[in-house]
Amino acid sequence: MAEMIVKRISAEEYKSLFPAPLHVFNQVEFNELNKGKVDDVHYLIFLDGRKVRFGIILGEKKDVLQAPFSAPFGAMEERGVQRLSHYMEAVGLLRMYADSLNRRVRLTLPPSIYDKKSVISKQFCSVLTRGGDVVHADYNYHYPIGEFPDFKDRMWPEVRNKFSGAMRQNFDFEVVSSDDIAGVSTVYSIISRNHAALGYPLHMSESDIINTSAIIKMDFFIVRHEGCPIAGGMVYHTSSCGRQVIYWGDVTEHRVLRPMNFLAFKVLEYYNTAGDAEFLDIGPSSSDGIPSLGLCDFKEGIGCQLTPKFTVELK
Repeated sequence: MAEMIVKRISAEEYKSLFPAPLHVFNQVEFNELNKGKVDDVHYLIFLDGRKVRFGIILGEKKDVLQAPFSAPFGAMEERGVQRLSHYMEAVGLLRMYADSLNRRVRLTLPPSIYDKKSVISKQFCSVLTRGGDVVHADYNYHYPIGEFPDFKDRMWPEVRNKFSGAMRQNFDFEVVSSDDIAGVSTVYSIISRNHAALGYPLHMSESDIINTSAIIKMDFFIVRHEGCPIAGGMVYHTSSCGRQVIYWGDVTEHRVLRPMNFLAFKVLEYYNTAGDAEFLDIGPSSSDGIPSLGLCDFKEGIGCQLTPKFTVELK
C-alpha cells in the first residue's frame, strides 16, 4: 500500500471528485459563494497512490484553517467507505499540512444525526487520538419527523397548554417559494425584527439569503394573524435525510399569541406530509458551548432531542 499524502487542488477538481457530499455545506458551490469571508480557501484531498480517500474544504483566516468558515458545520468527506486507520492517517497529515503553514485546524463537526456509516464519529475520535482537543460542545436540537403524529403528547404539560391556546388563534400558515422574492423579504423582515429585539446577531443579509437559495434548496414559512405577518422561518434542505432551521422567530408585540408554538407544529406537519426527511435539525441553543437555557427549554418543551455538536482543534 502506498503512503498517504495530502494535496491541494482546484475547486473544479474537488467538485468532480465529491459531487454528492454528506451535507450541503460541503458543496463547492456553497464554499465558493462564501469565499470572500476568508483570506483563502484550501481544497485538499488525501491520496493513497492514485486512490483518493478523503477531501476537506478549509477556509484560511489569520492563523486558522477552519471547516466550516461560513456554515453551521463542515467536516471531511470520504470517497467510498474508509477504515478508521485511514482516518487516523489523514488527520495526522492534516495536522502536518497546517503545521507547514504555521496554522492550526479547527473543525465544527455535524451533530450525530447526520452520521451515516460513522463518518463523523471516525473523524471525532481520530482527532482526539491524534492529540486534538474539544474546544466546546454546542447544544444542538432536532425533532424526529417520524414521531410528529405524537407532537402534542411529546410536549411538556405547560407547553401543551400554550400550544392549545395558540391553536385557538386565527392564524394562517403560508409556505413561500424561494422564487417569491417579496415573500422571502417578508420572512427576512420578521427574522430581522426578532433578532434586533432580542439582541441576537444576524449573520446573513437578505441578499445572502437570496443568493444562497439559488445554491441550496430552501423553504420559507410565514404565520399571519388577521393578515399581519407575525412569525416566520427559513429552512435548508441540508442533506438527503435532514432539514435544518436556519432562522425562525416572531415579532415581540404578538408573542402573547404564541405564534412560535403554532409555527413549529405547522413546519413539522409540512415535512411529515412531504415524507422525504428523517429529522428537522432546529440547530444550536448555545454560543461557543454556553447554552441559552430559555431556548433549550423551548425546544425540549415541544419534544426535541439534544445531541452535542463538537468543535475540535488540531494545533
